[in-house]
Parts: sequence; structure tokens; C-alpha cells
Amino acid sequence: MRFWNKSSVLPTLTIILAGLLIGAPLLVLNGFPLTFDDTPGYLEPAFNILHRAAQPAWTPPPDLSPHGPSSANIFFLRPFGYMLFLLPFASGWGVWLIPLGQGILAAAVLRAALTAAGVPERPGLFLGIAALLGLTTSLSLHAATIMPDFLTGLVILLVYVVVMRGPALTIPQRLLTVAALTGMIVSHLSHLAILGGMIVLLGLWALWQDRAMLRSLAWGVLLPMALGGGLLAASNLLTAGRPVLSESSPVFLLARLIGDGPARDYLTEACRSRDYLLCGSLDTLDRSAPGYVTSDYFLWHPDGARRRFGDQPRFVAEAAEIAHNTIASHPAAVAEHGLANAAGQFVEIQPDDTLNDPVKPLTRRLFSRFPPPVYAAFDQSLQTQGRFPRDGLALVQDLSLSLGVLGLATLGLGRWRRVDGRVRMLLLVIGLGLTLNAIATGGLSAVHDRYQNRVIWLVPFAALVLLASARSRDASRDVLAADRENQATGWNRPPRMGAGTPVVAGKLSGRPSLLRTAR
Repeated sequence: MRFWNKSSVLPTLTIILAGLLIGAPLLVLNGFPLTFDDTPGYLEPAFNILHRAAQPAWTPPPDLSPHGPSSANIFFLRPFGYMLFLLPFASGWGVWLIPLGQGILAAAVLRAALTAAGVPERPGLFLGIAALLGLTTSLSLHAATIMPDFLTGLVILLVYVVVMRGPALTIPQRLLTVAALTGMIVSHLSHLAILGGMIVLLGLWALWQDRAMLRSLAWGVLLPMALGGGLLAASNLLTAGRPVLSESSPVFLLARLIGDGPARDYLTEACRSRDYLLCGSLDTLDRSAPGYVTSDYFLWHPDGARRRFGDQPRFVAEAAEIAHNTIASHPAAVAEHGLANAAGQFVEIQPDDTLNDPVKPLTRRLFSRFPPPVYAAFDQSLQTQGRFPRDGLALVQDLSLSLGVLGLATLGLGRWRRVDGRVRMLLLVIGLGLTLNAIATGGLSAVHDRYQNRVIWLVPFAALVLLASARSRDASRDVLAADRENQATGWNRPPRMGAGTPVVAGKLSGRPSLLRTAR
């Protein structure tokens, strides 16, 4: 079985079956694909493209404030990549295929990572690993949800495939890898930050240990980053007239700095001489509410500053200026809060606590536009009815994670010198990925369970790889030991040769006197 070998039917069927094992369990349990508050922002544009609908529900309403019109950028909050991924599924019953498509994509990347790690290429073993991941880890939750978060762990594994198998990949495989990573970058902005950290840290490691890896990093990671960044800038240039990676990033960064406090301290001083829009709201910037930490209140609450001023150019420009000046004037405080947030995010690993929250009106409106049977399935799903077994799912994931950590400690740290170098690199890349994900999300956004939950399944996966590779090595050693034992006794037992011929110790010269036959 070879990675992306189109001439082989069995590997393709195996990947499809593995994808079903990953994407189907929670789809079947819930009775419908899982959704999140942001689901309409991704799925409705795709639905409107297919049905030539007029104005999508997520288009900002006309701005009635005296500060100017809101941004006309339809990609202001979310990049376009995941919307394009959803296009084939955004009509009728196709929505049911989203978790299955996401599961198959995850299975293809898993197969590539297992090949790179040197795990024996046996279909039964691969399907067993896929089944365990699909039934016990957070991968199944995110594969079953109409959100791009399932891609983050796959980004990390594709980096591993690039650094381990880069020179061995054919040109079509390299092109497919670059295209996959580029698509994942333009689906979620955090992937750009994670890959940037990977380039720096793995590049330093390569300079120290293996400079040949630099070439793989260049074409396999740096090139997709450049392509993805260019596509993001082009999309914002076409829709808003500004060639930036994201128009909303300064607003989100400012929300994080206000939630932590340094931006509030800066504004208290700056508003004595400057006329920022936020200067009239200084006494409300520290507000929070049930379900809204301070930074989320700023961004999403109906009474928050972003909702009050809208995403109009002056507010966005001032957000960038305030964030920049806050970091420049309070660098130590910003760094301290960023590290604390990243550390907090690293250990916040539970399934999202909003899984059973009441359905948002935009979500209900979106699925009401689908055929009646589809809407009925959505309305009767466990999640919509507030009966999704989130606590039971969290218990299963905790058990899986605990066993994964125990396996890593026993098979990895306990036998480190016996661990294959390819598996060691997998552990290194996964460790970097988990850390960079926590930094990119917790350090730059609010700390939420779902951000680290989307990648924590990599820990049980790493333990399964260690177990599979250890068993393979043990089996190989048993075969070699048996061969050495046979050689020591002087017996050679080729197939269909009966009991074999004993060999007298000594140098064989072809003379019959040195050979004797036992009868």
C-alpha cells in the first residue's frame, strides 16, 4: 500500500472505509451533522452559490451609526477555503455527506502519516487504528461537525509527512501535499500561525541535526504558506480593496488585549489626548456575562463594542493602532498574559460546553432552507433538542487520552533508545503542534475547550503508532532470534525439505568428508 497510489484499488477502499469509521459514529448518534454557532457563516455562502440566492444571512446589515458604513468584505470574519470545501455538499441531502467526506480526508492523512512512521502497511491494522480514533477520541467529534477545526490535527500530520518522506514522494504526491496544505491554510487563519512556528522550530532543528530536511520544509511547508497567504490577500483585495491576510485580525487581537487588561490600561492613558471610538466606553470594556468572557463580550455580545460600532473601517483601523500601541507600551504585561493564556489553553481539552446550547436563529434559518426531510432531521437531532451526550463523550475522550499518555510514557519514555527514529520525529512534530496550537489560539484569542480539543486526539494516535511499531520490531526480533538459533544448531529447514540437513561445524570446502547425513 502506497500513499495516494491511484493505481491500487484496495488502499483507496481501505481509506474510504476508515473514513466512514471516523466520520460516521457521531453522525449516526446525533442523527444529523453537528453544528456550531459559526456553521452558517461557512455553509450558507456555499448554499447560496449553488442556489443563486440573493443576500446571505451573514451579510452585515446597513450601518446606522454615524461613524461610516460597515466593511463590505464577505470574508471579514472567516476565510473562504472551507466554504469551497463545502460546495459539493451544500444542497439537499448532501449535508449528510459532510462528516463522511471529512472522515475520508482525515483517513487519507492518517494513512500517509502511518506510512511515514514505518508502521506495517496492513489494512486490518489501519482500520483498527481508525476505528479506535473514531470511537474514542476527539477526532470523531470534529469530523462530524460542520466546522474547519477537524483540519488542524491533519495540518500537523502533513508537516510530519513532508519532513519524513519529502524526498521519497513523487511529483504528483508533492503537488497533492502542497495543494492540501494550501487549502487547509485558507480554511482557518490559525493554521498559518501554526505552520509559521513549525517552519522556525523545525528549521532550527534541521540546522542542528539534518540540513537535508530544509529542502523538504521549503517546498512542503513554506511554499504552501506563501500560496495560502497570497490567496488570502487576493480574496481581501477583491472583496475589500485591501491586500491583507485578514481584515478582522486586529479586532480579535484587540479583544484579547482588552480581556487581559493591558489594552484597557493603555486606553485609560491614551484617551486623555486621543479621540478613539472606544474612549466613550472605557467603563464598560471590562464587562462579561454568562457564556461571555470579557474578550468574547467585546466581540459577540449584543451590547459589546464590536456590535455597537460595527466592522466599519474607522473601528478596524483604530483596533490595529490600539493593539500595536498596547504591545509597544506594555510588552511585559502582554507577554505575561499571552504565556498564561497559552498554558491555560494547553490543558483545556474538553469537548465544547456549548454543544447542547439552544440553536442560534441563523442556524435554524439556514437549515429551514433545505428540503423538509433535512430540516426535520436537524430539528429532531440530539444536539438541537439539547440531549447530546456531551458528558459521556467527554468521559470516553478522557479515558482514551489517559491511556494514550500512559502508552507514551511506557512505550516512549520507558524505551526511548529502542524507539525508531521515524517515530521519534512523529512525537516531536506532534508535541510542537500541540504547543503551537495552544499559543496561536489561547495566546491570540480567548481560552476555549474546543481549540485544544480539536488536536488532542493526536496523543492517542501517537501512542497507537508507538504500540504498532513496537510490536512490529518485537516480531522482527523474534524472527531474527529464531534464525540465529537455527544457525547455531546447524539446521537448515527450507520449505518442503523435511527435517533438513545437519551441518558439521567447520569450513565448508565442498569436500564430502566434511558433510554427513542423518537418517
